[in-house]
Amino acid sequence: MYIDRMTNRNSSKNPILLEAMSIFLGIIAITALSHVVDDYLGLAGVSFLYLILVIWVSYKSQLVTSIFVAIGSFLLINFFYVEPRYTFVIGSIESWSALLGFLLVSIAITSLVHQLRRQKDIAEKETFKANLLRAIIEIFSVETDSTDALQKFCLLLKSELGCDVAILKLDPITKDSIELASSRPGELKLDSWYLSHAIEYGTMLGPHTGTLEAIDYWCVPFGRFYKSHDLPALVIERTHEENIEVSLIRAIADQLSVHYQKRIAEIKAKDAGELAHRESMQKTFLSSVSHDMRTPLTTIIGASSSLLQQGKQLGEAQSIKLLELIHSEAVYLNDSTENILSLVKLGMADGNQLRMDWQSPEEIVGAVMARYSSREIKPSLTLVINAKDELIYGDQALIVLALTNLIENAAKATVSSKPIQILVDRVEDEIRIGVIDEGTGFPKDFDKNLVGYQQSYQRNKKGFGLGLSIVRAVMDKHEGRLLFESEFGGEKRTYVGMAFPFRASA
Repeated sequence: MYIDRMTNRNSSKNPILLEAMSIFLGIIAITALSHVVDDYLGLAGVSFLYLILVIWVSYKSQLVTSIFVAIGSFLLINFFYVEPRYTFVIGSIESWSALLGFLLVSIAITSLVHQLRRQKDIAEKETFKANLLRAIIEIFSVETDSTDALQKFCLLLKSELGCDVAILKLDPITKDSIELASSRPGELKLDSWYLSHAIEYGTMLGPHTGTLEAIDYWCVPFGRFYKSHDLPALVIERTHEENIEVSLIRAIADQLSVHYQKRIAEIKAKDAGELAHRESMQKTFLSSVSHDMRTPLTTIIGASSSLLQQGKQLGEAQSIKLLELIHSEAVYLNDSTENILSLVKLGMADGNQLRMDWQSPEEIVGAVMARYSSREIKPSLTLVINAKDELIYGDQALIVLALTNLIENAAKATVSSKPIQILVDRVEDEIRIGVIDEGTGFPKDFDKNLVGYQQSYQRNKKGFGLGLSIVRAVMDKHEGRLLFESEFGGEKRTYVGMAFPFRASA
């Protein structure tokens, strides 16, 4: 939980008495230990022990406290271990040099430790933000009902931030607040005047926002960038406000707003007719994808910033881990961009642009295998062709593209070492080309009818699900259909296939 992490990070100052006692006991322990080792290690050994104390306090406490402990350690060393002892008189230039050196090193280390803590806090917050935004994307990718999606969003935010959350909108007639979803249904109330003010002016209200900071909630309208009385607002209870950044709340609200408006646009497009529906879906889908791509970009920026700012302080293993993360997200963005371009081209293509002809399934599979043969890293594939003499009437390049995407999705989902099977057969009046993998399968609430018409569900957590959208678009062009079967044959196996209508060749 975000609040737990932020609170634990600052737990050294709450309660103050516990912190003071731990520091006091630490000073006593170090002083006692220094009396024991003084005869053996001398002033240098004693200074080292007190330096360890200063570093420990720097890691646990605030900068001012750490500096006070450094100065206190300076005085204790002077009083107990510098001649003449048990006075604050410093009897020699060497003693002055040693004490001043200790003080300067202590303050420098204190400053560096606190700078490192700040950089670590920033990196953790950015990682948390990226993961939370990605979780919001996944909710709206899986849930087809907007009310269920908003309710799951409220529960997610409650678990992560520790604050009660609600989605409220204004009644267009009475101007009363209407609850669309809430982590505490029926109990989270916000004065309708505040809600009306936020929605009407597109202004965020609450602590540290510059507008109505004294109220007990943050209120962020979905129409922050353009005013609309039809859009609701995100309301978050004012709890632990010193640990929640306003920028995080804005980012959450903006992400939610994009997906909510996308869902509303889908509903309006469906009511407006098939043509308007498809055009609106394309725009909202591409808008959502462009917004979703910010998540890996945020990860890349956060990791690269850590390398730039903390490169010398990070160990080799941490640096390699960050570089691997940057490389992984960059490859992911490249693959996603290629899929987006393919999807756009499919949407723009009409029947006259397709190169329709009689195609052999065996040749189609062979073209796919040829693609993978030139790759250094490729999935393990096996072929089962039971319809060698049948022909498919279609565009070979598009069918190869669709089959490649099915294989890529299967490779990402596969958890066993068994190869992915490509199966070609004829079932009644259909010729089917599909893949079988032993991966994670599909969830019970997976709706195969919506695959490709929304931001599709993908079995691995990372990814846009654009692969299945491309396959769906190809099948629409060929008047075919997508097939899904999961956990069949007594084993946890998943089959995703393309069914082409059988036509007798001329």
